[in-house]
Amino acid sequence: MSETVSKDLHPLEKTLLNWLSEHGSGSDMEAMEGTGMDEGSCRRALQWLFSREMAQVVFSETTVTVELGPVGSFYLEKGTTPELALLEAVRNGISSLPEIQKNELFERAQWGSAMGALLKARILKKSSEGLILNDLSGGVFSAIWSSVYSPASQGETIHLSELDEKVAAEISNRAPKRGKSRAEFVINETTSSVIEITSAGREALESARGKSTIGILTREILASGEWKNGSFRRYQVDIPPSRIHIGRLHPYAMFLDSVRDKLQAMGFQEMKGPLAESEFWNSDALFMPQFHPARDIHDAYYLEDGVEVAPPPRDLGSKVRAAHENGGNTGGRGWEYSFEWDRSLRTIMRSQGTALSARTLGSNPDIPGKYFGIAKCFRYDQVDATHLPDFFQVEGIVLGEEINMRHLLGLLKLFATEVAGATEYKFVPAYFPFTEPSVELHVKHPTLGWFEMGGAGLFRREVCEPMGIDVPVIAWGLGLDRMALLALGLSDIRDLLNPDLARLREMKSTPEKLLGGDENA
Repeated sequence: MSETVSKDLHPLEKTLLNWLSEHGSGSDMEAMEGTGMDEGSCRRALQWLFSREMAQVVFSETTVTVELGPVGSFYLEKGTTPELALLEAVRNGISSLPEIQKNELFERAQWGSAMGALLKARILKKSSEGLILNDLSGGVFSAIWSSVYSPASQGETIHLSELDEKVAAEISNRAPKRGKSRAEFVINETTSSVIEITSAGREALESARGKSTIGILTREILASGEWKNGSFRRYQVDIPPSRIHIGRLHPYAMFLDSVRDKLQAMGFQEMKGPLAESEFWNSDALFMPQFHPARDIHDAYYLEDGVEVAPPPRDLGSKVRAAHENGGNTGGRGWEYSFEWDRSLRTIMRSQGTALSARTLGSNPDIPGKYFGIAKCFRYDQVDATHLPDFFQVEGIVLGEEINMRHLLGLLKLFATEVAGATEYKFVPAYFPFTEPSVELHVKHPTLGWFEMGGAGLFRREVCEPMGIDVPVIAWGLGLDRMALLALGLSDIRDLLNPDLARLREMKSTPEKLLGGDENA
């Protein structure tokens, strides 16, 4: 081994080679503990040695373990799971789910999910007499408690490969890769490698023994004159350096800013409004009847008493009420029901960006005029690849004597092709309480296929007349999160909120360049 190579050894490499020379071989974790290095330093030294063939991997082993997630820890504190508690209730003679749900040990939704799992596993069945047990033992759910929960309570390590096949499958289903804050189980994969020193490593170490090399030239070395008699470590430029990650804006934040900039450049004025909104502006002013299912407590987030939004002007409220009850001065019949003013003043989290349009129409807007808003909205939605319980909508209205549906369809095409970057889109007839005619914009995602981007239409007279607007108004409310799926090259809307920095760095960092769309669209 040449003198030059011995000079190249970093102090971390020497430390690791010394340990490997003494022990022959060992795992990376043992090397880390034996040398006293931190994980980052040990991994870095290993990569250097691997790249110069001074150390090699003998074999690697991946260990898959199971631990309780936040939900599982909650169940452990309760001393049971919803499935086992439900089975116990049935054993005790309770034969209906509503009766079981009166028990406050778990939430109603958890009882419902447990029943669904038990019915699917055929441990429980429904009959004319109520719920009946098919399997007194509790099947896989009892096995999960004994083989996972009980050992976990004792601090034992649980290996997935050592569990019963059915138990392992059920645990894998309940251990999501995303959303671990609501997981019952968390599956961890750990790869351990056994490494050993090579002959080249031994030669380099032997050549470097007893020699001190200078790797960093410091002020102290210069002042003392030590550098005159020192041996300097040569820099090897072909070794990959540590990657430096600079700070930058979140890709989705950049996308939202790009959409805002584009609309402002087109002459649109931005609309803004509160997240906590009254039902008046969120629904009533949009001619959405108070019995509409979208206003149910299961579809909107209602805020506690004491959280209030300023009521609308009295004359405007009276006109909206008349439009609902009998049509008012709109020429229509209204919804023909008794309008409840107290309900109209209730406070919810804004469920649709169209609330911004309603407020703008009621605030003496410019005619002609163009308005847009980027609105955070909240709905009770099951989370999946295209749904989140809180999301952004791009909302907009255009007012003017000559405005019509052709203008609206042109704007929707712009959003599909120049904002989302879609190459395929289509318009689908739709129904909304506040627009007529109404249309939905659908786009085709390369992985997810066709999905709805949002709704649009021409505001009904029942929306405009109470606000004092007597010109046509086109309106749209489109999902910006779904547009970002296409624009940022994603296939799961949850990735927009992913805290994984490595994943975020892989996203397109300049989405504003997409705004221009497909030249052939």
